[in-house]
Amino acid sequence: MAKNCLNKISGSRTVGCTFAPVGVKNIFLMYASDVTLTEDTFGSISVGAFASGAFSYLVEGYKQNIQMTTSVLSMDASQKLAVSVSFKTTVTNLNWLRSILIGSFYVMVEYQSGISIMVGVQAPLECSGFDYDSNGNAGLATITLSAPEGSAGNYIMSLTGASVNTIKSKVGV
Repeated sequence: MAKNCLNKISGSRTVGCTFAPVGVKNIFLMYASDVTLTEDTFGSISVGAFASGAFSYLVEGYKQNIQMTTSVLSMDASQKLAVSVSFKTTVTNLNWLRSILIGSFYVMVEYQSGISIMVGVQAPLECSGFDYDSNGNAGLATITLSAPEGSAGNYIMSLTGASVNTIKSKVGV
């Protein structure tokens, strides 16, 4: 009889009338070479400075066209995450697409809930996938950014409020 009480539910789980919004609202790409980041004592990222003339680049989310996924990456020295960020975009600006193919990025991920995180801090993300079909997917290319092969992986990092504002204020056109 005493064992049964150990497996009983400890309380109700209610959600109210609404669910919190899910998914990625936007991402902001920053060239790793153009931004100085520092980590405070609480593990949050502070954006120290952008290089002269450097920008962040907004990729707007639309109907869940942006997705961030993670998996555990176990190595001898540490256990981090293999993070990838995928998004869909038009192929009309070939110079922009070429820059994505050869760039190395920090990525700020802004969720629908209002929370923002940073990925690529330990190992900046690079283009690991570029899928395009002129007859499918509404003519959009799907681009995937992930840490380079052989890297030790990344942590998901929180951001200070000031850093979020700085990144958003540096959006280039």
